[in-house]
Amino acid sequence: MTTTPDGTPTNPVDRINEITGRYGPDSLIGRFIRRAEPEILACTCRVLERVATAKRQPM
Repeated sequence: MTTTPDGTPTNPVDRINEITGRYGPDSLIGRFIRRAEPEILACTCRVLERVATAKRQPM
């Protein structure tokens, strides 16, 4: 959720908007992604926090 389809960095909110825009808000995918948005954002936040923690730990 942190890259676009072509690999460009992005944020999860913009990525969800891009997916909804590509498929349409009333499509199966558009409806699902909006329904799942809170969990997608929470999960992305948890992963980014863990990555930041791992980068701070000495090897």
